[in-house]
Amino acid sequence: MISDTQQWAQVDVAVGKVLSGDREAYRVVIEACESRLRMLVAGVLPEAAAVEDVVQQAFLVAYSKLASYQTGTGFLAWIATIARYEALNERRRWISERSLRKRYGDELRIEQAVGPALEEATTPDALLVARLHDCIGGLRERAGEVLRAHYFENQGNEVIAERHGRDLGWVRLVLHRARQAIADCLRAKGAVEHA
Repeated sequence: MISDTQQWAQVDVAVGKVLSGDREAYRVVIEACESRLRMLVAGVLPEAAAVEDVVQQAFLVAYSKLASYQTGTGFLAWIATIARYEALNERRRWISERSLRKRYGDELRIEQAVGPALEEATTPDALLVARLHDCIGGLRERAGEVLRAHYFENQGNEVIAERHGRDLGWVRLVLHRARQAIADCLRAKGAVEHA
């Protein structure tokens, strides 16, 4: 069994070989660092599924910057810094994406509920729009109010909930049921084909 000192000396030798054109020598680098980088990245990321991709990206970035590494200065610390930056970038991306999903979730859900039905439309656009408004008019009064406030007046769910003296879950449920009712109504009116 080799000591840590010997292992990192072998890594430095492998780095030299890679810089001299022996790309296969990079395997020594990967084998020496991979498990430690996985642990480091897993500690930063909120989703375990992304760990492998971020570690691979860190190895690619390190390979492209290998000439900037100074032999003997601690390769693990050098590549760990790269992996940490890659993990932090992925974390920021994940948080941003999650924030967008939360912010625009209702719009995505209406697309999922009514969108496929509209794609199957068998009537001209003007007639479809008229039937859509007719279906909205056929909703129960409160459901129609909530739907119009959300989609046509761009009011947030919090504002709608407060105005009706209800919680956010109630608003989401009303919107979900309204979207389903609209999709069913459009199918019944022949504006879209039945699934």
